[in-house]
Amino acid sequence: MIEASLLAKGAEKASQMPGECLEPLLQYMCSTAYPRVEDIAGVTNQFNVRFACASTCQKTIEKCAMLLSVFNMEAAIPNCNAPIPDSTEYASPTGIMYQPDGACNAVAALGVPGSSVSNMTAECDAPFVKDPLYPAGTANPSYCMYGCCLPCPAQYHLYREDALHTGFTITNYMRAVSMVLSFLLVMTYLVLDDKRSHPSALILFFAIGVFLFSAVIIFPLIDTKAIQCADLITPSTQRNNLKCAIQGAILVFASVATCAWCTALILNLHLHTVWNSAWFSKKYWLLHILCWGYASTITGVALGTGHIQWDFATLCLVSQDKASEIFFYPMAAMIFPAFLVHIATFFHIARISTMAGADSETMSRSTLSAGAAAAISHRRHVMMAIRIQWRAALMAVCAIVSVTFYWLFYFIQLRKINPTTLSKNIVLFVFCLKKGTPHNECADNLAPFLPPYGLMIAAEFVVSSIGAVIFIVFFKTALVREWGEKLSSLGYLLSGKRKQKKEQDQFFVI
Repeated sequence: MIEASLLAKGAEKASQMPGECLEPLLQYMCSTAYPRVEDIAGVTNQFNVRFACASTCQKTIEKCAMLLSVFNMEAAIPNCNAPIPDSTEYASPTGIMYQPDGACNAVAALGVPGSSVSNMTAECDAPFVKDPLYPAGTANPSYCMYGCCLPCPAQYHLYREDALHTGFTITNYMRAVSMVLSFLLVMTYLVLDDKRSHPSALILFFAIGVFLFSAVIIFPLIDTKAIQCADLITPSTQRNNLKCAIQGAILVFASVATCAWCTALILNLHLHTVWNSAWFSKKYWLLHILCWGYASTITGVALGTGHIQWDFATLCLVSQDKASEIFFYPMAAMIFPAFLVHIATFFHIARISTMAGADSETMSRSTLSAGAAAAISHRRHVMMAIRIQWRAALMAVCAIVSVTFYWLFYFIQLRKINPTTLSKNIVLFVFCLKKGTPHNECADNLAPFLPPYGLMIAAEFVVSSIGAVIFIVFFKTALVREWGEKLSSLGYLLSGKRKQKKEQDQFFVI
């Protein structure tokens, strides 16, 4: 069944394999390589040949497939649905299928040392903990093997000691700062009188989305593991952890709503700058239906399909296997077309700016026709829009870049720590620790198979800082002055005095 070189390789690794795998593997190898020949009672020169059992083949796959893959011995993993390989030339088919129990070559237990349950579960080396359901079952097949489990959050233990804890603590505090600053922005647009009308109201609703997006950090700040883990071993899902379900739903809703209002900002900028239109000013009822309604629909789909769970960092989100379809694609359907519209607006502004310089020279030398005067008027309108709306444009670009960067990380890198891939990494980690290698050295050996630490922290930091970035973009000394005037007006109101009315600011000037 297995050629000499592969058998030698298997013998070399056998001493490292847990007895729970080694026992069925040797039974399978013996029963396949040496079919049992039995005399037929009362018949001369005729024999029955018993070939390998299908049940032995299945048990070998169940107990050894992952280990053989880790040792780069995938060729030794049997295919129970194919003919039995020939015993003299590896993988050469005999045409004979694996046989049912009672009519096959069942090899008795070989008594491999260390294969008993008591030996395997005697103790679990740190950071592993005992599997409470072993040997009858397992608490979680993705994180447990041979009676020992990597405690939740499992990925934290596969990096250098305390590396992820320290990194994500920093990103948590950054998101907390964003929450405070975005709340100040929301209050500014709610309280100051001239900020609640169009188009400043668009920034108000965008800021509300950013605040909700940042405010979910309250959950892990109170108790991080209460969000990440349902128990000592099992990661959180919406089914086993209500806190995870609530926090994940808020995060999905806020993310989609933020992108929706960002899209509305970009479209309004385009309409105002290119077409001199304030179409959105009387269509806020439609914007509320589309933006909040779309976010509610996506959140309902994520909850309805049961895909809210913890996979990464300190917050629950849509599961990796469905994140693109349920979460990222619906946001991309808004944000990328909006980005193209923004590019078109930018080129229009650039063209008008170039023409404005040429027209200023013409105006000093000749009298303008009516058509030329209208064109100059439009260009002045565009230049005014540039001076007034650059903050909104920069805000939209920041939001687009953040979403795109996080999506690319989620799509390309995070798959390296999905439960299937993580199981193989855990096996490598186990055998590294068994050799007496220090934890950090084992983590360094695993590094090529995991998302880069720096990139992981950077991706989380970028989205955690959105609230702070938006506040910085919109902050100016006029905010302090206007708040002072607002508080002063309250003082006049309480004292019964009257205050002169202040002229409203222009478009997006804060």
